[in-house]
Amino acid sequence: MVEALKSHRSESDASRAWLIGGALLLATVVIGVAQPALALIPLGGSIRPVLFSAALLVFAFGIRGAGSVTARRPLGTIALTALAAWLLLGSVLQDVIASSFSNDPLSDGLFAFGYVDSFVTFALALVAVMQIARAGVVAAPWNWVPAGVVGAASVSWLLSAVVTVNSRQGFGLEAVVLMSVDALVRIGGTVLLGVVAIVLADRARRVHLSSADEVVRSPYGPAD
Repeated sequence: MVEALKSHRSESDASRAWLIGGALLLATVVIGVAQPALALIPLGGSIRPVLFSAALLVFAFGIRGAGSVTARRPLGTIALTALAAWLLLGSVLQDVIASSFSNDPLSDGLFAFGYVDSFVTFALALVAVMQIARAGVVAAPWNWVPAGVVGAASVSWLLSAVVTVNSRQGFGLEAVVLMSVDALVRIGGTVLLGVVAIVLADRARRVHLSSADEVVRSPYGPAD
């Protein structure tokens, strides 16, 4: 009986972790809409990467060890943790570099950092999503959704980068369109991940409540 109750508490923690992680992802989208206003307050520009990094850490470690989408396997967990840290560090470095070249918004340093930032983010995200897909914690086919989001975002970024690499003196219509599509893909991917996480959390919660009722009704608990 005690073991059954511990198992149910673990399932509850797992669903709570996915709910919190999904809510944090959706919060980053809302914050992104209000970003111009938040940029006027101290550290306002850091709210979005902080929330996104927090979501990644929740998905990586879960709550009390339950709900880790990587099953707390070292490679996937380290990749998600490193990605969370890099997003925070990258936002700080971008602000520092941008302020250092404030007289030249299209400086070589800013462009170089943009490519390095994108490469590091893609590499860590690729490792993380492949480990999520292989861990088996998230039910199929939802375990491949993060990989699909990373793939779509990578393709849209690559297309926009190819068009804009020679357009530093002024972005043409094609570059503007592709950059807009890239932004929409990233926003849509974040919304999709957040919604899927919340839906799966609700599904797990319903299963948990149903099985918990069975344990309560049984005077001896589930059979071994």
